[in-house]
Amino acid sequence: MSNAVPTSNAVLSDRHKEEVKGWVPRLRAILEDDFEAQLKRFGFRRDGRHTDEAKLALPASILPVRRKLAALMERDTAGEGTPQRGFDAVKREHAYTLLNRLVGLKAMEARGLLFLRPPGNPKAAPEATEVLTPVEGQAYSRYLRDFRAAGGTRYKYQADADEALLRDGLMAAFREVNEEIRTLFDPDHDYACLWPTFAALQQAIASINTDLPADAYRAPDFLGWVYQFFNRKQLQALKEELQRETGSKTPRSSFELSILNQFYTPLWVVKVLVDNTLGRLWLQMHPDSSLAPKRPPPLPKERPTALTPLADYLVPRTGEKIRYRHIDDYGNPQAFKRARDIKLLDPACGTLHFGQYAFDLFYQMYLDEIANAGKPGWPAEPSVLNPQDIPAAIIENNLYGIDIDPRAIQIASLSLILTAKEAALRAGFPPTAVRIRRANLVIAYAVKVDEEQVRELIEQVGDKSGSTELREKLFQTLWLNLKNVGELGSLVQVGEGVARVLDEWVEAQAKAKGITKLIKTKESPQMSLETIDVAARRERVQQMDLERNVLEEEANRIRADLLAGLDRLANQLQTDPRQRLFAEDTARGLRLLEVLSESFDVAVMNPPYGAFAKLEDEDADIALKSAIKTSYPCGYQDIYAAFLERATQLIEPEGYIGALVSSTFKTNVTHAKLRTEILLKRNPLVIMLDLGFGILDGATVKAAAIVLRGSAP
Repeated sequence: MSNAVPTSNAVLSDRHKEEVKGWVPRLRAILEDDFEAQLKRFGFRRDGRHTDEAKLALPASILPVRRKLAALMERDTAGEGTPQRGFDAVKREHAYTLLNRLVGLKAMEARGLLFLRPPGNPKAAPEATEVLTPVEGQAYSRYLRDFRAAGGTRYKYQADADEALLRDGLMAAFREVNEEIRTLFDPDHDYACLWPTFAALQQAIASINTDLPADAYRAPDFLGWVYQFFNRKQLQALKEELQRETGSKTPRSSFELSILNQFYTPLWVVKVLVDNTLGRLWLQMHPDSSLAPKRPPPLPKERPTALTPLADYLVPRTGEKIRYRHIDDYGNPQAFKRARDIKLLDPACGTLHFGQYAFDLFYQMYLDEIANAGKPGWPAEPSVLNPQDIPAAIIENNLYGIDIDPRAIQIASLSLILTAKEAALRAGFPPTAVRIRRANLVIAYAVKVDEEQVRELIEQVGDKSGSTELREKLFQTLWLNLKNVGELGSLVQVGEGVARVLDEWVEAQAKAKGITKLIKTKESPQMSLETIDVAARRERVQQMDLERNVLEEEANRIRADLLAGLDRLANQLQTDPRQRLFAEDTARGLRLLEVLSESFDVAVMNPPYGAFAKLEDEDADIALKSAIKTSYPCGYQDIYAAFLERATQLIEPEGYIGALVSSTFKTNVTHAKLRTEILLKRNPLVIMLDLGFGILDGATVKAAAIVLRGSAP
């Protein structure tokens, strides 16, 4: 198609990858050493023997910072299991958040995507600028130079002028970027209450500006490798610690689980899985799509750096149906879905590598609709009328990701928005034209809760969220299931419990209003009462169906109101950091619930491998393993197998699941039920690539890339 937008395949070169591998730990050490010294000045110690606030004689102006740090220390100590690991978590997460912000700004600058309003002129249009990269031959970047000029004497003659300029200028840039990239640049982010010393910040920025070439920052997979290499040294130390203390490599917490499973999926493997799931689905709907390959694909290293998106790694002749066919709730056949209605989930998304490649296919799908709308086999109207709106539409409607690691979601949110802005730039639109209202990326964060906190939070949310009884049942059900969300992530079965509570409420309300339960028959799209003839009472049935739909909408509104109420509450609880953190964590739990309540057309993933985390509380560990076995009877023996089974629960019957997994499922006796019940019956294999060792950087596992159907033929 003439309006196709080529994508960049210029991944990080092997030479640059080696440079990044050594550079990231050095940058991490600069920030962590500084933050550790500051934590000690605030009275915190790694052994947990913290100095009481009253004995520190801190200025009143920094007491809020100290109290927020105390709340973080309490939460992370509970989550990690020991004071030492809790202290390390607070230090590590502060370092990682700032590192991501600085590296993110540099990547935006290198790609020509950083647009900020001129300092001192908040009503002006954003313009291209640099915050970290100095103007050639000058001491300051363009943005800091202008910020200094707009600040009058504050940043010129006072003793701390340069330090204040760097701090205030960066914070102003963070606040403005936060209007789009909220997860990472939020000024109220949990791990942004400490600010580094001037010397450490200067050293970190100098390293960012001089230790890597600009081409490294431009590579689309650069931020993903930053994420992987951040814990490179810690990974080996963790393996040695686990072997020494527990005699195995089984993780003890969600953080350790995420560290042990940080393996970046090669782009060609990502392409294989996405082409054979999302690409396959679209071509079944639209065989005349521009995604259809015209010739054999080039090898990964021979692929041009700019190429129109094609599903040319699609494996043909797999014995499947050729055309898509979906039967809706009323028995009506559908030959296609609109592009904006196709949902893709990565349930263990990491930095959303699958989602970034899928973005390019989705972009071409939207262009296909615009070009073919009104033709046979295509919708009458395209999903969007203006190609300029495509990038935001993809992020808001098509791509979903979940991960237990907050740091991964930070990178994923940044990478996805940069991908969208680069697509706009290649299409001839200004990056500022991409305005994203929401992204569907969720942190499955571990939260320690108790009954008192839950009840207190219910009362503070207030009566606007429905009946007190219903609110309490929702929260009780939610937290019963979310106690181990840090270890389970997408495997947590929250949706089923909450749906049951809402269904029971709808039934009770319907019964009170005299609305008999309605049944849909498979033979006919018409509705019937349980005891009354359909033909005679059709109008009454339709009216009652409408009334029941109103009740179901009310139940969904209650859930949405709870989430909105929690967000408002978190913003109001600035004076009580402990309660604010708890409210934010609760809101994250509800967002996870929202995503897991959806049905998806495509699920793609590189899930964790190996044993589930072994909780240090023996009773809790037994309860967790029992719940996993109950929820995933075919896949409980290994995390990747459980993720496969979970995907089969979330996928539409006409959809596809693509996964890079351990090849042990082929012959291991413990996976017999996975083979016989899922792979050979319920969700049969479409393709399998037996890849062997060496696919994942640093992993000692034989890998296989597989694609499953959403249901049996």
